[in-house]
Amino acid sequence: MRVHVQGGKRYNSAVNSTVPTKPGSVDKHERRRSIYAAEATGLLVMAILLLLLIVIRYWRDIPWSAR
Repeated sequence: MRVHVQGGKRYNSAVNSTVPTKPGSVDKHERRRSIYAAEATGLLVMAILLLLLIVIRYWRDIPWSAR
């Protein structure tokens, strides 16, 4: 539904439209940092888990008294 004013102009033609805000570069960098931090945390967790499984598996075969 269009509302017309005298002269054939649209109702909101004189009103400036708002400019959509672009995401700031700060938000983009913070998002990247959190992704990298999560990736590093995941890699550390996997490495610790792998080391723990290896030690559990070969516990009896490790020569603990060797110097």
